[in-house]
Amino acid sequence: MKGLLIVLGKIAVSAALIGFLLSRLSLEEIRLAMGSPRWGWLFAAFVVYGLSAFGGALQWAWILRVAGLRTPGREIRRLYFIGLFFNNFLPANVGGDAWKIVDLGRQEHRSLGVFCATLLDRLIGLGALAGLAVLVLAVASAASIPLPTISLLMIPVLVLLAGGLAFLLSRRIGNRLPGLFERLGLGRFADQLGRVVAEFGHFRPRVLWLNGIFAFSLVIQLLRMATHLLVALGLGIELGSDQMIQLMVLIPLLAVSLTLPITINGIGLREQLSAKLLIWAGLAGPQAVAMELGAFLVQVIFSLQGGILLWMGRWGKAADKQHSEGN
Repeated sequence: MKGLLIVLGKIAVSAALIGFLLSRLSLEEIRLAMGSPRWGWLFAAFVVYGLSAFGGALQWAWILRVAGLRTPGREIRRLYFIGLFFNNFLPANVGGDAWKIVDLGRQEHRSLGVFCATLLDRLIGLGALAGLAVLVLAVASAASIPLPTISLLMIPVLVLLAGGLAFLLSRRIGNRLPGLFERLGLGRFADQLGRVVAEFGHFRPRVLWLNGIFAFSLVIQLLRMATHLLVALGLGIELGSDQMIQLMVLIPLLAVSLTLPITINGIGLREQLSAKLLIWAGLAGPQAVAMELGAFLVQVIFSLQGGILLWMGRWGKAADKQHSEGN
């Protein structure tokens, strides 16, 4: 019942945000902004997003390998794409990650290890996104390119993510925390925390490797930002160099905002924030909404393969079971 109420609450928030947006922008204006597609640019956006997704699967696989998990790369990619499918089609913001952790955790009998590796993967990805935004923000400031004051929020976001990573990967903090909670009378939590500390122990000595993973994640995030810019070009929105710089700060700010678990898959919140934020890059409100809807559709269409992989996996397991029962 609690889960149902949460989902219904998210649906209500999404509906309210869409209703408020449509009180300011008409569907016809948004349709017209999407009415003259340039299919070459849109196909390029699809390809670039696909490259970022394959890069994301590779990054997750590398982290799992260092964590001591030996699942074949093909299976890791399958689970990653199924996770993308769930992220777009389940009414939850972490549905895909939950699926990956549960499924792979059962296969490897190390759910906590998969959870810690996936958490590290997420934090590195968000840290790379925030780092790029802060870097471009500095460039925009030096070049006197205007941005809203709210863009400065990316600085504390970066600090918070860097602090979280340092906290999890610090040998000194990791060794002291379980004992501290034990003394506070939280023995059960201390035991669980000790296991988490032990899992992150796989990564602590690998400083150069972690730096390499972060650099690779920067490339992935650049590809994902490029997807939005290519969609804009695909919708006939002409972008100057200053506008691209502005969008490379505003799009990460939008992406971080969409991690808030208050709507169904960001529906409503994405469109509302697009109309508020992206106009700083010289886009009209309908253009901003159309661009982000287009980028979202690119992700949704690409993620459909995850649903096919899920169906094929279940069909294959059912066929194997019938075959074994027949023998």
